[in-house]
Amino acid sequence: MNYAANAATLIIDTIIGLYLYIILVRFWMQWVRADFRNPVGQFVISTTSPFIIPLRKLLPPIGMVDTATLVFALIVAIIKVAALFAVVSSMPSAVNILVFGASEVLRSSIHIFMASVFIMIIASWIASGSYNPIVSVAQQIAHPLMAPAQRLLPNIGGFDLSPILVILFLNLSLVLLVAPISPFI
Repeated sequence: MNYAANAATLIIDTIIGLYLYIILVRFWMQWVRADFRNPVGQFVISTTSPFIIPLRKLLPPIGMVDTATLVFALIVAIIKVAALFAVVSSMPSAVNILVFGASEVLRSSIHIFMASVFIMIIASWIASGSYNPIVSVAQQIAHPLMAPAQRLLPNIGGFDLSPILVILFLNLSLVLLVAPISPFI
């Protein structure tokens, strides 16, 4: 791959990838019923609503699943995958692009959960007891994974080792679920 292709890949991966993360943060915040009345929630809503609100008219939520947000995330992931393939190699079939897009959504979701756990860990060392909207959102997103891990692995000598279990589970998910279907891992 030449230098221009490397630069194009970096730009595509960064810009579209960051927007995909924002969309998925919205999805997971809605899934866990997180509080959107903070700067993080307001940023996520303001950057994604112009696309999701019109889609919601076509794709209403099904139970706890915000189908409009999930479909929009898949569309953005497919655009990212197609753009990356257009830069670095020949274009695979439409089915492969769809599968690779779905794997990108899954990979990005796992990264969001990992980042949430790491934010919780760092915040517990640095700013324990003080309020931070980023930490609050991270705690709300990570809670569905942390709560079972904390029941399984109680505190040992005042140390909460459950994040290790959650990070191990998330890494295994990347290796066993995402890697077999993703060309980018």
